[in-house]
Amino acid sequence: LLGGGAEDLEVMTGIMILAACLPIAIVGLVSARNQGKTSVAAIGIVAKKPDQFGKAMLFPAMVETYAILALLISILAITAIPI
Repeated sequence: LLGGGAEDLEVMTGIMILAACLPIAIVGLVSARNQGKTSVAAIGIVAKKPDQFGKAMLFPAMVETYAILALLISILAITAIPI
């Protein structure tokens, strides 16, 4: 799939690859929007209270955790598809 010549894939294999990519596509979109909102709030916290930097940086990282888990699920699903 990543190198060499083009292989003929069946329609069902293509649908399985599409379904395996859906977790990171959907969760990545939602996570990106929420991480942007959380990051803006964290910047506002740091601007008002610089001593709260550690707490403010933790919140966007927590939102990113869901995207990383979705990426892991998609990678595991892709590797389980026989090509």
